[in-house]
Amino acid sequence: MSALTVAAHEPSLRLSYARARLAEIDRMRQVYLASLDGVPQRDIAAAVHLSQASVHRMVVRARASGIERESVEEVVLKRFVGQFSTEQMLERLASMESWVPRVVDPVDGVLPGDSRADLDSLCEDGMISEDEVDQVLDARE
Repeated sequence: MSALTVAAHEPSLRLSYARARLAEIDRMRQVYLASLDGVPQRDIAAAVHLSQASVHRMVVRARASGIERESVEEVVLKRFVGQFSTEQMLERLASMESWVPRVVDPVDGVLPGDSRADLDSLCEDGMISEDEVDQVLDARE
């Protein structure tokens, strides 16, 4: 019975996850940009209801991951929640300048995954189809 319940709620749960993850990416980007503009981390922390230490870690991670640019994950999730059409998603993914081989995080070291692995993971999660992944990879060659 619980498998039926999960299956019935899965589309809504995935949509909720995608929206929450996009909000998390946006918050990280806004924290990073505020930091670049010279806003003290204490003030940023108060505005986003985090500790100063959490803001510091977020800024370090944002810098290491190149948060000022859209990521593969962000583009796919934006299509999933309806902000992009499939055509827009495919075009953006195919034309990305920063196709990331690996991310080195100063706090956590080398993070697992790369842009191809991100696509594969998003495909496994049902956010992008195998055909769409193939189209992106073919366009990048």
